[in-house]
Amino acid sequence: MRTNALTAALACAALALAIAGPATGVARPHATPAPTPTPVADPAITKIARQQFVQWQAGSVNKSLYAPETMAKLTDEKIADTARALGRLGALNDMVYIGRWINPEMPALSGYIYQMRCIEGNVYLWLALQSDGKIASIVFKDRLDVENVTPSPSPAPTPTEPQAL
Repeated sequence: MRTNALTAALACAALALAIAGPATGVARPHATPAPTPTPVADPAITKIARQQFVQWQAGSVNKSLYAPETMAKLTDEKIADTARALGRLGALNDMVYIGRWINPEMPALSGYIYQMRCIEGNVYLWLALQSDGKIASIVFKDRLDVENVTPSPSPAPTPTEPQAL
């Protein structure tokens, strides 16, 4: 009789454990997170970004590469001020492509973000090109303003409406 009571107690304990789930501290297997794909830079855009950074750093900007709407902002004073600020960073060592950006107010204006790594520090270069290849916008920032960026994932296929026969 004592054996039956012990067996019943063990069965109740096993049932309680099965209902409660595994004991705390025991690791449960988790799904491995999918890797985030690294953005791939367009070599032609990277070349333009590098050339523009070096030109701005030297204070010798080729204004003919810029869109007519941008020309008014390319004053000699603006170029000189930007050259002084970028010059403090020292020589360009490396550049890292961060990804694309889209301006939600002007969807036609989208561009590319690079981190320019120099001897004395880093700066982000935001570059937007028009469809004709002219530079519509170039901005240098000391930090990455993600609140102003809309990610540009690959477009998802749009579902088609069923066709009536």
